[in-house]
Amino acid sequence: MKVRLFHGTAHENIESIKEKGLLAKFEGVYLTDSLDSACRWTGMRIQPGGKLAVIEVLVEEDDLEEGIDHSPMMVTLFGVGKSLVSVEAIPPENIIEIHEFQKQKQ
Repeated sequence: MKVRLFHGTAHENIESIKEKGLLAKFEGVYLTDSLDSACRWTGMRIQPGGKLAVIEVLVEEDDLEEGIDHSPMMVTLFGVGKSLVSVEAIPPENIIEIHEFQKQKQ
């Protein structure tokens, strides 16, 4: 069964992702269960005023493993959701939508 998940990244990666999909690096493709969670997680790495993107995808549930990067402390402090890792690359045809955001200057 396919599930809808989200991957946050820097804005400059959009064109490559449209062309190649989400490539598995390290353990795989890092995903989370909500748009808000992907924004929060990625927003921690983006400078104020910078742009970020959240890639909404469909992935096979059988290709997922539980991630370890959203510890209980991270969930509490930053309000991030469930962490999942796709052990397979996610091809461009599995992209549902690309959401673009600009991080506010503080």
